[in-house]
Amino acid sequence: MKRWNFLIVTLLGGCAGLPEIAHEQRPLTAVMPFGYNAPEEQYAFSAKGFADSVTGALLKTGRLRLVERSRLDALLNEAKLAQTGLIDSATAAKLGRQLGAQAIILGSLTSVSVHDEKQSLGFAWVKTRRVEITVEARLVAIETGEILASAQTTGQAKAKHKSAFGAKTGAIVEAEILIPKALQDAADRLAHDLAKGAKPLK
Repeated sequence: MKRWNFLIVTLLGGCAGLPEIAHEQRPLTAVMPFGYNAPEEQYAFSAKGFADSVTGALLKTGRLRLVERSRLDALLNEAKLAQTGLIDSATAAKLGRQLGAQAIILGSLTSVSVHDEKQSLGFAWVKTRRVEITVEARLVAIETGEILASAQTTGQAKAKHKSAFGAKTGAIVEAEILIPKALQDAADRLAHDLAKGAKPLK
């Protein structure tokens, strides 16, 4: 049994492709609120809370320590930045220092698209709704300003709706329901790419 457990752990580690860093050597990192720079204004709500998803995904990589969200929110509220969502690099670095962090993550959502595709199957048809969300971010060392890693990725989610002889089998899933799934996919991908740039503390 132990041999099989070891094999499973080894395979999972290989899939992740990122070796863990000893906990005490992981840089303490603050994930700043993500901005919304996409042209699709109706989906601006999707940026809210995305930093939390990224924080959770980063924690799973085993390469970073993360600042508790409540501590960052308290500073943002004190600086009256929580509502504006506008945080430049200099302000983010200042907040990071106040939190005792060695690095910060800055990013934004750059595109949110909802596509519907209809495929005919003779007497029936299938409608597929696909949501794609593109995000970009960078991991920055606070003291030096060095960009340790930058990434751009697209998270996806989709749902299908079938109909035959004019009889529907149910309404297609609303975009607002698929968006959180696409956001989580984007957060997982982004965290993996950013964690590559994490350097052990000396």
